[in-house]
Amino acid sequence: MDNTALLSGQVLSIPVFSHRIHGANLYECAIGVKRLSGVVDRIVLLLPEAFIPQMVGQVTVRGQLRGYTRQDEDKRHLLLMVLVRAVDQETPEDNNVIQLRGELVREVYYRKTPLGREIADLMLKVPRLYSGVDYIPCVVWGRCARFCSHLNKGVRLSVTGRMQSREYVKQVGEAEEKRTAYELSIGKLTVLDESHDERAETL
Repeated sequence: MDNTALLSGQVLSIPVFSHRIHGANLYECAIGVKRLSGVVDRIVLLLPEAFIPQMVGQVTVRGQLRGYTRQDEDKRHLLLMVLVRAVDQETPEDNNVIQLRGELVREVYYRKTPLGREIADLMLKVPRLYSGVDYIPCVVWGRCARFCSHLNKGVRLSVTGRMQSREYVKQVGEAEEKRTAYELSIGKLTVLDESHDERAETL
């Protein structure tokens, strides 16, 4: 499969109705997934109504990462959610694993932080199982970022990483608004395109 997600964390919000598709009601809620550093990522889930009774306390969910475009007052923005396919109470060894296969849809943006750390932004187009695609923003660090800086638009990649959230402040008119950005932080990347030698880069 081109898109798998496993998350384990604490349920942070009560599921609320999102939308109805193909006769099924879908609900949104959030879970907090803790990093080794202690930082908690707030990840949004999209789940069928049947899973609502299980969304209490510590849960493990399995599904696919989805990218949905929403319209704000000022512009459209991309929101990442995990579409839940299964829920259980088991605690996996790794609480945040996303695996994707997709295609680079724009040139890699490579740069260095003020402290000299290398970083690159990628946008992957990931096909859905039956129809449609998801656009997933990704970030890579260090030598993996340097490696990605030489990749061209259209190259196919297999990536493994963790879903992350970060808060930022957006100036909207005269007011400041706190928002949350989501991205996939890549830990391992493999080039699948025939025009490149297949090679894996691991952070």
